[in-house]
Amino acid sequence: MKGRPILGIVGGFMFGLFGGLTLFLYGAIPLHSDLLWILPLLGIVLGLVFAAWAPFGSRSKAETDPSAPEPAAEETPTEESEDEAAPAEGVEQDSSAKSVVDVDVFPRDSEPTAE
Repeated sequence: MKGRPILGIVGGFMFGLFGGLTLFLYGAIPLHSDLLWILPLLGIVLGLVFAAWAPFGSRSKAETDPSAPEPAAEETPTEESEDEAAPAEGVEQDSSAKSVVDVDVFPRDSEPTAE
């Protein structure tokens, strides 16, 4: 059998079991209903059908064909160097502007004291 039948059996059984339990707890079906044991069995059957039909774990052509070119590696961002961070020519930088690092959270005059 193609696919993942064990995954289909377990998943279908759980789906049917908890579906029946939910219907019982919400009062849609009584406890003595045959639907409580039919739903898990129906879930197993539907899980097997789904496992055989669904393309679980299908491989792309690049993974199965060794002659296929490898995908391009992603570029990792690098830290900006001093040249990249410098302003462009002709652009004046405001010297009165402070960066977040330059701002003192506690001014020197009023440092916190231990109590």
